[in-house]
Amino acid sequence: MNKSKKSIKAPQKAKTVKKAIDSKIWISISIVLAVLLFGAVLFDQLYKATIITIDEDKYSMDDLSYYFYNVETRYDYYNQMFGGTYWDMSYDEASGTTMRDIAKQEAVETALYNEIMYREAVAAGYALTSEETEIIANDVESMRNGLLTDRQIRENGFTKDYLTEVIGKATLANRYRTDIIETLEVDDEAIKAGISPEDYRQYDIEYLFISTQTTDEQGNTVDLSEDEKTAAYEKIKIISAKANETQDWSSLIPEGEEEIIHRKDYFLESDTKFSEDFEAVMMAMENNTVSDIYEEENGYYVVRMINNNSTESYDREVETAITNAENEAFETHYKENIQNKYNFKINDNALKSIHMGSVTL
Repeated sequence: MNKSKKSIKAPQKAKTVKKAIDSKIWISISIVLAVLLFGAVLFDQLYKATIITIDEDKYSMDDLSYYFYNVETRYDYYNQMFGGTYWDMSYDEASGTTMRDIAKQEAVETALYNEIMYREAVAAGYALTSEETEIIANDVESMRNGLLTDRQIRENGFTKDYLTEVIGKATLANRYRTDIIETLEVDDEAIKAGISPEDYRQYDIEYLFISTQTTDEQGNTVDLSEDEKTAAYEKIKIISAKANETQDWSSLIPEGEEEIIHRKDYFLESDTKFSEDFEAVMMAMENNTVSDIYEEENGYYVVRMINNNSTESYDREVETAITNAENEAFETHYKENIQNKYNFKINDNALKSIHMGSVTL
């Protein structure tokens, strides 16, 4: 019996197998650790490499991650809208430039601009106001406690101090820019005089509408039958019977009614949202008057003219034109009088390793 027990105890072969398994596990662990270490080294190199030099000051991704985050967030939104193809969409086929390249350029140029303008603002005696400081603090709080993930905060160094500093710089630079623009020669009145009010005369309307079209099994738009059109006409006729005496047209539509819609809209004579004939009818209407039922290709309309001479589109066009002129004037001033005061360099070699879309997101 004792001899039998000794022959069963702790087989040597089993020990050998156990050692072999342990070796394989340690080899696998070593490979994984090596890959992680290599990735960490690359990540560290990305964030430590000098991207921009301004005079004697060097800026790495540690300093510029906020600018890259802002650009990446905006471009990634478009990327999602385009089904994941926007980043690599061609911007210039001749040079092979993609939207990813343009995003990188925008991030670098924005960072360079803000850093230079911040220096200029400080040199001119600018400092953050108490109101600006409070707004920045609230923005930083919102970013760190809602907009940013824990991983983004950790990997991008989005500490409270860093975000407060970089957003403060951008705030000061923007206020300094606004003040400079006020001193530039931009003739607002001349710009306004060059835009025709008649070309941008806006007609504000509201209407009731019922469609006389539907979609077939193949997804094509087809007209309703004559009987169905007649029924649609009778329905909008009944509902619009009190349109003249009703101020709130949305109250004309019964609860649960899905075919007739009420909408407020506007158009210019140059627009194409309605047919030319229908536009002509509406343009001839006086304010606060209601049209008869009008048949368009897609359905029946009843229209009320709210304002047949709104300046909203004209004012918006003038404002846009003045803003564009101010931007052009400032761009010239910045390049000729501000940027050239500094010795700056962009490290193209460091930028090659930056793959927009996966830097800060």
